[in-house]
Amino acid sequence: MIIKLYCDDELIHDTTTQDIRCLTLKLKQKVNTADTLTFSILPNHPLYDSIEKLNSILRLYEIDDKSNLLMFKGRVIDTSDTIDGIRCFNCESVLGYLNDSIQPPKEYHNTTIRDYLVDKINYHNSVVEDKKKFYIGTVNVTNNTDNAYRIDNDYPNTMTNIQEKLIKRLGGYLDYKELNGNNYIDYVKDYDSYNSQKIEFKKNILDLERYITSVDLITALIPLGAKDEATELPTTIESINDGKNYVYDQEAVNMYGWIFGTKTYEDTKLPSNLKESALKDLPELTKMSLSLTITAIDLNLIDVNITKIKKGDMIKCISQPHKLDDYFMCTVLEKNYIDPSKSKLTLDKTIKTSSDIAISNNRDINNVTSQLVVNKQFILDQIKHQTDLITGASGGNIAYIFNDKGEPTDMLFMDTDDVKTATKVLRLNKNGIGFSSNGVNGEYKTAWTLDGSFNAEYITAGTLQGIQIIANLGMIGGWAMDSTSLSSGSTTGIILDSSDPSVSTYNKETGYLGAKMFDGGIGIYNPFNHGIYVGDLIGSSDDTDKKDFLGIIGAKGGRIDIGFYKNPPGGGSSSFSNIRIEENSIDFYETLNMNGRSILNQSDRRLKRNIDDIDTSFIYDLEIKKFDYINGDKNKIGIIANYYTDKTYSKYFLHEDRNGYYGVDYQNILNALIQCVQEQNKRIEALERGAK
Repeated sequence: MIIKLYCDDELIHDTTTQDIRCLTLKLKQKVNTADTLTFSILPNHPLYDSIEKLNSILRLYEIDDKSNLLMFKGRVIDTSDTIDGIRCFNCESVLGYLNDSIQPPKEYHNTTIRDYLVDKINYHNSVVEDKKKFYIGTVNVTNNTDNAYRIDNDYPNTMTNIQEKLIKRLGGYLDYKELNGNNYIDYVKDYDSYNSQKIEFKKNILDLERYITSVDLITALIPLGAKDEATELPTTIESINDGKNYVYDQEAVNMYGWIFGTKTYEDTKLPSNLKESALKDLPELTKMSLSLTITAIDLNLIDVNITKIKKGDMIKCISQPHKLDDYFMCTVLEKNYIDPSKSKLTLDKTIKTSSDIAISNNRDINNVTSQLVVNKQFILDQIKHQTDLITGASGGNIAYIFNDKGEPTDMLFMDTDDVKTATKVLRLNKNGIGFSSNGVNGEYKTAWTLDGSFNAEYITAGTLQGIQIIANLGMIGGWAMDSTSLSSGSTTGIILDSSDPSVSTYNKETGYLGAKMFDGGIGIYNPFNHGIYVGDLIGSSDDTDKKDFLGIIGAKGGRIDIGFYKNPPGGGSSSFSNIRIEENSIDFYETLNMNGRSILNQSDRRLKRNIDDIDTSFIYDLEIKKFDYINGDKNKIGIIANYYTDKTYSKYFLHEDRNGYYGVDYQNILNALIQCVQEQNKRIEALERGAK
């Protein structure tokens, strides 16, 4: 996946090149709030001083074979610099623009939810710049009557107004999108996006939290309707409810006692409609709230064929120990683009439930707390998996072996219910665990003993974590293995050298190393024990212990650097590029010494086209300056390329590289100078003839 971050039209971060990168880059998306983007850059970044707070527009894209997703659009709200000059930026998405306008007091009658939102956005648009304006997208949130009765008599900003008067009262989700360069705002009941990826226990669940509360539980509800314009008192239900201003749940009263609460239905004016709404809501209000929060990882980070999770997606969460098999909404999405292993997502679901179910769920979740720890211990999981295979889900066949005193010494898990007929056996005793496929007494070729040894005839595909393999004698794929080498016949194929440390290929017949992997690279040797090294910080030398050597710094992001790897004064290690080879260019970072040779370029007529005469008078316009290069060479003579970027003739000798630096084609200037000399010579000859 390619990640690109733009400031207006300039790149801040591009994973296709090593030259334009952020030091850190994190995105946090949360439903019903402005997304946040944080990043930092080094002082030598081309845009270090060009990103303007509140003014520059930032866009972050995720690009792959299937899509080009705009993940963030917004502005910088503050910056800070560290002591070493690293500049950090905090950004908010375009929803933050809604904080820039203040809504005036206003009353709304017989207005739909959509029209209410449209009015708020229209006012916002009337007082802000074009880039902060919004178009209305999808709005499908309604109330019982789709009629908004509102009295807005304070001065909130537009974002707060929408949060308080719409989202908190009616629910739903506020979000933005960009279409044809314009900002659109959506207010939807649900995201209505179901993701095919699953979140599963022991697979990609990192943590699970539960919160059970009875704070909001009531047994009797007093509904309050729209306010009377004359008295400012809310509509109530006494007139149609035997003089009582409340409705209640007798079963809940018997269980918890009388607990009163109120709920406002400010759009409801008729007492009959008010009572109907209260009776509809009462069953949910008499239940406790069980909230579950799951922290997980997006498996798309390790497998691009798995559907990427987006904010608002409904995702199937499965955890048998927690009795979970339901869809949860992704409410928070946190992406770390520099260190994807630290990315995570949060899924939330609140369930209204009776007290006995809530307590049961609480007990179930507490019972599996330790299992979340076990999830991090892969080998213990494998033991359980192997045991399950033998015993079966219903308990399987278990037997014991007793000593002369009648005390149990061994525990057997078998594939039959008879010790004599069982062939597959898992045996546990004080010395460890053994696995046999030849009965209780038959050879245990796979065993794990308490002294830490693990013996296995073979290991199937999978992962071993934190394991040290000590091989005194064995076979790997037909190769004989001892403590230091792998060999086949008379030829030692691989040498494992713990003193170096390194892994080498070696041929006994020739006595030569073929290739050697060591800390820092791979050495490929020729018969004279010299070689070329390919890797990250590597070189060519006949002495692999030598710390300063010339080498090749391998392909990085589509380029090859050739330079030095050496230990600078004071310790540490550094690499220095002398030559960089990329598509369509070869760059030199040191003086090119031809040692008496020539640089030739093909000039054959057959290799050329568009041949024409040229006006070389521009030569007289060039100014020659003396200067020093910042990176090294001093007392140089030449022209300053930037003086001529606006000249039409600059196309003959100016070249701009990928980083925006200008170079000069002195060969073209020299060729033009030859013609100038020829023309001058003709003028001199003409003057001499005239003088005679």
